[in-house]
Amino acid sequence: MTLENPGLSRRKLLRTTAIGVPAAGLLAFGSTLVTAPSANAVDVDGYWGSGTSLGFQQFMNAVRGSGLTTDGVISSQPSSFAPSCSGIVGGWEWVEDSQASGSPAIVEMQNWLGVSADGLFGAETVSALQTHYGLTVDGTLDGPSPTIQALQNEINQYVNDYVKNLFKKAFN
Repeated sequence: MTLENPGLSRRKLLRTTAIGVPAAGLLAFGSTLVTAPSANAVDVDGYWGSGTSLGFQQFMNAVRGSGLTTDGVISSQPSSFAPSCSGIVGGWEWVEDSQASGSPAIVEMQNWLGVSADGLFGAETVSALQTHYGLTVDGTLDGPSPTIQALQNEINQYVNDYVKNLFKKAFN
């Protein structure tokens, strides 16, 4: 592509062109970015399933540089704690307490919240999460859980901000 006006850069031409193949291609790229948050968003319903586990793993990787496996599973958690977490409906591996070795994702959560990091999700970690969001501290996650909703909102806010920044970079 040659420019008739050497004072007009390709970038400016693409931004100011009313319509044309390059501009249409760029617009199509932009529309993909605009719709990306809904495609990547976690449902904000107060229930923690595999989508929330996956979103949380991605969130920790992004904000802490964790390098977690993003498989949508919080691994090796003590089954004795499951009854106090009726808001967790999937995306967790509950095992016998004696076999629970903890999850790297929960270690990252615990480090993020500033509590003892053993990878085992218990009342102390839940209470720290509730404190982080300014909610009533009871150490449980009933469903639907305001604590899980707050985490889901934070995950989605990060996704939305990340996509907005990509969008800005593409058009600036």
